[in-house]
Amino acid sequence: MLMYFLIRFLFIVKGKKMLHWRFLISVCLLVFSTVSCYFLPKQKVLPTTQTSQSDKSVFYVPVPLTKLSSIQSPCLDVDIEGKVISMELDLGFRGDLTLTGHYIDQVSSKTFLLTKNMYGIRGKEYPTNIYRIPEIKIGAMTFIQPKLQKNSEEFIEDSVFVKDGSKPSAREPGRLGWELFYNVNLLVDIKNSTIAFCDGLDTLKKQGYLVETFTQAPLLIERGLVEFEAQTNEGTLRCMLDTGATFNMLNRGINGEKPIAQAIWEPENVLEYSSFKIGETNFAPVSFHRVPIKMPLRIDAILGMEFFQDHLIFLDFAGGYVYFSDIHWMTTKDLKQATNPKTPQ
Repeated sequence: MLMYFLIRFLFIVKGKKMLHWRFLISVCLLVFSTVSCYFLPKQKVLPTTQTSQSDKSVFYVPVPLTKLSSIQSPCLDVDIEGKVISMELDLGFRGDLTLTGHYIDQVSSKTFLLTKNMYGIRGKEYPTNIYRIPEIKIGAMTFIQPKLQKNSEEFIEDSVFVKDGSKPSAREPGRLGWELFYNVNLLVDIKNSTIAFCDGLDTLKKQGYLVETFTQAPLLIERGLVEFEAQTNEGTLRCMLDTGATFNMLNRGINGEKPIAQAIWEPENVLEYSSFKIGETNFAPVSFHRVPIKMPLRIDAILGMEFFQDHLIFLDFAGGYVYFSDIHWMTTKDLKQATNPKTPQ
């Protein structure tokens, strides 16, 4: 899937808490880790990965984030054949998981399935080998027979833009895509440095999440992307959710046909929506970087980590909805104080 990475915010891991604050920094690195999807806009293809928990009607399996990667994606420890590998959670990637050549060569239990093409931000095709492996483990959850893709080195190189010509930081050896979580549902809680696999809202409520603050929208995955629709002051906007993207991106042509590597750096290309409604809730203001995205599949907008860091997001694949909240974790008393603050005497 198409993913865009831009270092703008600093995140620091301290114990199990991930402290973060916003401040503008002089950035020099722009990373686009792009589409590893097979464009099938007219055919809905559901993943076949199973999990050891999928037969249980009620479950909640939290997994702590270990860090944020060099491109600011959340990272998880993944056990493959007894070896723990740090991997980025990348909801912009259609598939189960992917590894670079050095690491994938060490997976002895893989079985070759086929070769397919994925597409990069430059519009190039990259032949990609796909394998089947017996299982992987993330926290207490075991995923059975996931599909493993081999990361193309050329693909990685073509997705990196460095403003001052310096060498980009090393990437994590692998990524986890959204299809891996299709059978377990996924809660992404960046502020509390955790994700969770969960059967539904009732269970989240029992775990302390204020589901009454959630707003919902139909979850659109028929194009192989994780998308939903928002209402802006310019009309309906179909948005892709992507934890591999730091900035929010809006697919707009730029005067003079500037390339994306140039347009992303220019402050005049930032557009702020004064209205950004999901369901009945207005999450405005939401800012986007206007860039020209030239891909075989039309992508209107991308919500990246710039959005995830301030919002709780629950992907209910089973129910067909995505839920949003800007309140992450508090008691009912905390909620009352937040929504009805006392007037200073």
